[in-house]
Formats: sequence, C-alpha cells, structure tokens
Amino acid sequence: MIASLTGVLASRAEDRAVIDVGGVGFALQMSTGSLASLGEIGTTVRVETHMQVRADSITLFGFASSQERTVFERLTSVSGVGAKYALAILSAYTPGVLARIIGGSDVAGLSQVSGIGKKTAQRIILELKGNLDDLLKDLGENRAATDGYGEAIAALTSIGFSTDEATSALADYDGDLDDTGAAVKAALRRLA
Repeated sequence: MIASLTGVLASRAEDRAVIDVGGVGFALQMSTGSLASLGEIGTTVRVETHMQVRADSITLFGFASSQERTVFERLTSVSGVGAKYALAILSAYTPGVLARIIGGSDVAGLSQVSGIGKKTAQRIILELKGNLDDLLKDLGENRAATDGYGEAIAALTSIGFSTDEATSALADYDGDLDDTGAAVKAALRRLA
C-alpha cells in the first residue's frame, strides 16, 4: 500500500496531478483544494495517498493532509458513495467544515454538492454522524473547522465563486468568523 509520496510536481489538471518520484510518474486524483495547495509545477511536494485496488484498475488518490484522507476513507465507506462523490464533497468543503455539516445534520448543505441528492446526504449523515469528532479534535483551533468559516464559504460559492476562490479570499481574514456577513464582505472586497 502506498501511504504517501514525496516528489516533483510534474503536471496538474482539473482533477489530477502527476508527481515524479525517482523517475516514475504517479497520477493522483485529488480534490480542488488539495490541487491548489500543491504549489508550482517543478517544486517538491509531499501528499498523503490512498490506493484503491479493483479487478480492472489501480487508482491512487492524493490529499493535502491526513485529515482529508481520513474523511475520504470514511466517506467511501458509506453505501453508495464512491471515490468520485467523496472527492466532489472534499472539493466543496474542507474536512473541518464537512465534519461540522455532518455533526449538525445539515442535509441541505451537503445536498449542495453536485451529484449528492437528499437521500444520499441523509445516508452520509446517518452513517458518519459522531464518526468525525476525532477529526475536529485533531484540527484543534483550525479556522476551517468553525461554523462561520463554512457559512462564509457557502455564501461565496452560492453567488458564483469557486471553492478555491472563496478559500483564498478568506485565507488572510483576521476578523471574527462568527460574523459571517463581515467575513463575506471582506472576501468580496478581496475578490473585486
């Protein structure tokens, strides 16, 4: 099993990256957030990985953090949620925000992810509620785990910005994230 890779970022596309490790290029499917965190092509990167072995293929998934990999593995353990949907969910929400959404039984928030209907969202919440509490403890004071941050991201994406743009716009915000309106206004000024 391949648990992580360290190598040179050879290429990046919309949903995947190729990391050259000692002359061997490993293709990794990744969430948009993890792809954005990789940096420039030609730089040395380290990613956590999950290898999926099937009768007809071997697929490698890459993650910016071990928390993201843990959430991916737990999402794919839910009946009817495959790797494609797990990556879509992780592209829409950071692990901390997703843990809060599931913990708060926010079916509507989870249903906003492309391909995730109300029934699938309910199944994810039913099977994972309480199973991500350890993740929130690991994240500690991480701003991505706060409710206001998730609400601000959701507000920005609902008006047409990508998750990457919203996350980037809020990255340096040092105000009170419990005041979602102020966070969104600050992000909009930065995006303008």
